[in-house]
Amino acid sequence: MRKKPVAAVSLVVAALLAAPAGADERTITCGSRNYRYQYCRVDTDNRVTLVRQRSSTRCRQFDNWGYDSRGVWVDRGCEAEFRVGRGGGGGQGAAIAGAAIAGVAIAAAIAASRDKDHHSDPVPSWAVGTFRGYDDYERTDVELTIQPGGAVTGFAAGSSFSGRWDGSRLEAGRHRFRVERSGNGFLATDDSGRGNRIYFSRSSGGY
Repeated sequence: MRKKPVAAVSLVVAALLAAPAGADERTITCGSRNYRYQYCRVDTDNRVTLVRQRSSTRCRQFDNWGYDSRGVWVDRGCEAEFRVGRGGGGGQGAAIAGAAIAGVAIAAAIAASRDKDHHSDPVPSWAVGTFRGYDDYERTDVELTIQPGGAVTGFAAGSSFSGRWDGSRLEAGRHRFRVERSGNGFLATDDSGRGNRIYFSRSSGGY
């Protein structure tokens, strides 16, 4: 019989009680050198604000900069100072207690997930960056950016969309694709059975 993850849960609770709730607020600089994709790893606590642009290229969120819980990314010439994390303040004890309780549930969920699937596939290095392709079915150009944490943002037919990289699958907007590496990009085949296939090549500003 499989042991319950009591030790793991206890460690999570202990760590949360010993640490402040959320990442401390601080300012970092992240720049796209030579118009290339750059990922600046930092604990953002999913709170990021652009405070000062340092490049001549205009920095536009979801276009040439963005973030996830593990860092900030920039692309195509954007360089700026970003405020990440959250500031301190009152009520920290209650926040820590709440985080500890949430940590128990999170640890249990992680343990259950590991029982079902030994590990989740990370985003491979060749799939990180900005890619462009043409959707024959929708008759539109598509641009998407895949971040190391798995978050996906993109533009198609004048609208933005978001999604997720999940193993060998790419969720983009309302579509889900099977992905195979090909050349300097990848081939995405629609899972819906329409037979739609899109070749995405790395953009000139890619990583």
